[in-house]
Parts: sequence; C-alpha cells; structure tokens
Amino acid sequence: MGSSNTNLSCRQVNDHDMVNYLEKQGYQPAKIVGQNYWYLSPLRIEHTASFKVNRSLNRWYDFGIGKGGGLVDFGILYFNCSVSSFLASFRGADLVQHVAETFSAEPNTQIKVTATCRLHSFALIHYLEQRGISFDLAAKYCPQVQFSLNGKQYFGIGFSNDKGGYEIRNPYFKSCASHKAVTTYRKDYRTLSVFEGFIDFLSFLQLFKGTVAVETDYLILNSLSFFEQQMEFMCSYSKIYLYLDNDKAGKKWSTWACKSSPAFVSNDSIYRGYKDLNDLLTGTSLPPTPGRSPLTDPT
Repeated sequence: MGSSNTNLSCRQVNDHDMVNYLEKQGYQPAKIVGQNYWYLSPLRIEHTASFKVNRSLNRWYDFGIGKGGGLVDFGILYFNCSVSSFLASFRGADLVQHVAETFSAEPNTQIKVTATCRLHSFALIHYLEQRGISFDLAAKYCPQVQFSLNGKQYFGIGFSNDKGGYEIRNPYFKSCASHKAVTTYRKDYRTLSVFEGFIDFLSFLQLFKGTVAVETDYLILNSLSFFEQQMEFMCSYSKIYLYLDNDKAGKKWSTWACKSSPAFVSNDSIYRGYKDLNDLLTGTSLPPTPGRSPLTDPT
C-alpha cells in the first residue's frame, strides 16, 4: 500500500470518493443504475456483480458477504490490515473529496450550469494535457462551464449531450448536469464509431487525426447503460466500430453486439494492453498497427 501520512482521520478518508478509489485500484462498474454503481466484488471471486456503491451516500455494500460501510471499512477488508495501517497508506494529495454525497435521485435538481464560455482555465487545460488531449481539439468540442452545486459555484470541462445536458469533468469531479443522454455527431457517413465517454472520443480524434479513421459519424454513450437502447440507431449504419473499454463490461457489450450483427466491429485490439483509448494515448505516442478497423476498412 505504501507509507505516508498517519494523521488522516477515518472521517477524512471516508470522505474520499469511493468510485474514484475503486477506479484507482483498477475496478470499473459492470453497470450503473441511477446512483448505484455495481461491481464484480473486489473482496471475492464472482461472476455476477453484487458489490454496490451508492454514489449519493458514498457507501458500499457487498451482498455476497452481507457487509458494507465506508471506505475505511472496505480498506481493512480489501488489504486485510488494521485501521491505522490503512489510514497511513493515504496522502492528503491522494484524497478526492466526495462531492456527490448530497445529490438527490435526480441530480439535475442539484447541479445547474449557470454559464458557459470558451475553455480558458489553466487548471482545466493542464488536466486535458495530462490526458494527452490538445487545447485546440478540446476547445472545438468542450466549453468551459460554470455550475452550481448546493449553493456553491464550481467550473469544469463541459460536453453537451443530445438532450441539452452536460457531462462535466475537472480533476476532482465527474458528473452530469440536467438530463443524462448520449451525444451524436452526424455527417451522413455510412459508418459509425462508438465510444463510452467523451475523453475516449477526444483521444480517438487525437490519435487518428488526419487519417481515414475519423471519417465516420460518432456516438458517445456517456454511460454504457445506454448501449442496448441505442441498438436501433447503431444498426442504421452499414458498419459500426466499437471502442469500448477493455474491461468486463465493455467486452460484454462488444461481444454481444458483434454476435447480434456482422455490421459491428470491435476495435479494442487497437489498444490491447490498455484499459481504453485514453490510456493508449497517454502511454505511447503511436497507436499499434490495427487490423480490420476504420484505418484500413473505411466502408
């Protein structure tokens, strides 16, 4: 776990965002239903996700063992260690404060975009650069948004969806304002490229700028939970290229779609060995040579 500051309290560590912490440990949700994030349990081997994190409460529960609680409760089970040992593994800079704990079941009643402008914040631009995405590319698709949350003002990178809502990101925050929905970009191509989130969409454009790969229409799901309901739209194209995460959830939907129709092509082999396109982008400057993909099969 590593050693560090032993002065952090249980309360401070329990205020750390559980979803963020699990992501750092390499765990991605198998499904998201409202504020509930379902995982294959990190505490045992299972094949059906029964480990739930309630994003609103920032608390977990493992239905397989009948235990739950906050991050400290999880940590001592996960690492099989004492409370003091787990607290000592944290550094102050590692803590990502949980800001979703006051969200209601309808987060649009809590998060409201109050203003938008051209991306200019140094902190946000630096965050994007750390993820390998250039300012010019990000500014083309992402405004800077100011939003209110429980009476306080914040700012972040915005990415609009087809229902007028915004995906919002900054180094410490990930959520959605107003209606959660997919984002589409249509230019009447016969092919469609599909991404889980806008960071991977931007990563794709960054990686394959100037190539035939970008000559498609685009569907950004903004949540993998929208995949099945978008099947009719996706199947209106002659070829659908999938760039879903290299995790169990992403592979599940890619496999299912490819079995359902020969029009689907999973291109996760392009970033084999990486979780997603953004990991590929930040891990190396050159993408691996793809096989059958939009680079070599534009139709």
